[in-house]
Amino acid sequence: MSSTTVPTQDEKMDKSKLKVFFGAYIGWIFDYYEVFLLSFLVIPMASALSLSTAQVASVFSVQLAFLAVGGVVFGYLGDKIGRKKILILTLVIFCLATLMRGFSFNYEWLIVWTAVAGFGLGGEYGAAQALVSETVPSKQRGFWSSMLYGGAYIGIFLGASVGGFLLPVIGWRWTFILSAFPILFALYLRKDVEESQVWEKEVLEKKDVQKVKLTEKYGLRRFWKPFAIALIAAVLQYFAYYGITNFLPTYLVKYEGFEMGTAGWWLFFTAFAGLVGSFIAGYTTDKWGRRITLCYLGVVAALGGLILYLTWSSLISSFLILIPMFLLYFGSNGASVFGSLFSEIFPTDVRATGISWALQIGRGLSAIPPLITAAVFPVYGYKPIILGGAALFLLLAIWAWVFPETKNKDLFKEDESNEGEKSEVEPELTPNT
Repeated sequence: MSSTTVPTQDEKMDKSKLKVFFGAYIGWIFDYYEVFLLSFLVIPMASALSLSTAQVASVFSVQLAFLAVGGVVFGYLGDKIGRKKILILTLVIFCLATLMRGFSFNYEWLIVWTAVAGFGLGGEYGAAQALVSETVPSKQRGFWSSMLYGGAYIGIFLGASVGGFLLPVIGWRWTFILSAFPILFALYLRKDVEESQVWEKEVLEKKDVQKVKLTEKYGLRRFWKPFAIALIAAVLQYFAYYGITNFLPTYLVKYEGFEMGTAGWWLFFTAFAGLVGSFIAGYTTDKWGRRITLCYLGVVAALGGLILYLTWSSLISSFLILIPMFLLYFGSNGASVFGSLFSEIFPTDVRATGISWALQIGRGLSAIPPLITAAVFPVYGYKPIILGGAALFLLLAIWAWVFPETKNKDLFKEDESNEGEKSEVEPELTPNT
């Protein structure tokens, strides 16, 4: 492909671009569907396989750990062999592992296939977000990136529905087996998705012409600095979100006397608030900018958490508590800004790596907050957990201003300008020919 035929990112969304978006979107839905459904599936699995509490906890830990491992491995490969190939490969791995867990007859094999599923899922977001960011119009990148992350809430809805209504009827094995079949539809959607023209122009065309050392490609200013900034943002976001959310149903049922159905509706409401937040954030990210959107989301979440902390005891049995709950989960949507923001602070040849490493390592480390929550709330109640999460969201709002503002950045033009600037601005990036 000649570089003169490469368009700018100012073009409108067309059928091919929409196909790219939905091909990426459906995989991200399956990511959160899998994570959320597993919280239902472990209940009958523990009974059928005689799992101890520690073994059940290890299932969640292994899943989160291998999300991070998959993010590291497939993030790097997404920059090496292309975004589309990774989207196909990760979905095949996840589909196989989902199917095989339905045939697991002991704890060991359940752990093996859970690890494989997490490994495959971990590679989804980095390649998908890089492909979407490099395909959609630059002036709409914030909106479409936010919509892509909004697929997480659709996954939560589906996971809750299947876990709450279908699982009791067909059992956990058939739930796993049947859950593998819709993934085949996602594979069908992805087979005709076009590869990123930005990646082909910057990486594929040049791989036989220039060989860049890893120390130059992954230089301090070019990779490690933006990676550190993005990782800290991801850690603040996921520590706050998972710290508050993971044990909320358990607390409501065990300590507040809620029925499972009522606790389930609370979770549906949090997903609804998050979905609304992703739409609003998508608009303001393009209209006002990445930093201010991430900042106000963090402030709204912190405000909602503070109000919830102050009114928890008096409103716990009232519908009015849904007001601060809505504010908290509307604002706990900073990750919907991460897609456009993270993709714009990394060069093309390390973009999938940077996005995937920062987000999935942040998610992997989020295995820590539930352990803290589990130790705190049986002794001190849930209010300290909510207050701690609100404080982390406020820190995220402040951290937003560490990022450069990248609104409307054209990734095609960025790569063209970098070619002329490398030798003067970033001498460590000059390739060895």
